[in-house]
Amino acid sequence: MMRNLTATALVVVMMGLAAAGCGRGHEAARALPPEAAKALLINRSWVDRLPQTVDDQLHVFRFTPQMGGGIYQDRTLFAGSFELFLFQADGKEIRFELVHKGQKKRCAYRIEELAEKGPEGVDLKLTIDGSPRGPSVYYSWKKNPAGELDATLQHAVSAAAR
Repeated sequence: MMRNLTATALVVVMMGLAAAGCGRGHEAARALPPEAAKALLINRSWVDRLPQTVDDQLHVFRFTPQMGGGIYQDRTLFAGSFELFLFQADGKEIRFELVHKGQKKRCAYRIEELAEKGPEGVDLKLTIDGSPRGPSVYYSWKKNPAGELDATLQHAVSAAAR
């Protein structure tokens, strides 16, 4: 199991899942039914904000059950820390097992489709009530740009500098 968690970390680093996120201001959304939320939670990066500078602090969740768990990152665009975790999710609740600290936590969650796309085209909003790490609200893309995340983040920083 720990080998799967290590593999998760290596794939995330190798794929450049540095982090991303969005600003607020696009909160009008439509809640998705539990089965759709369960499917959309998995295998995508969920970020609390898009960076405006390379030093902006970002928080990222990625839930990858086929690799044995998930990863949480607290970082800037190019540096930070990560924590691997185990989880189970149905369409309404995530059961986290934070192996590093020996903690377990159950959190209700919901995924909403944004009525209007946010910066860099984000169109999904994840709210984790009582998140065990970082903020409670994260954003992602329905068409998952996992392989393009670094380019998206760098584009966000470039756009903010203009």
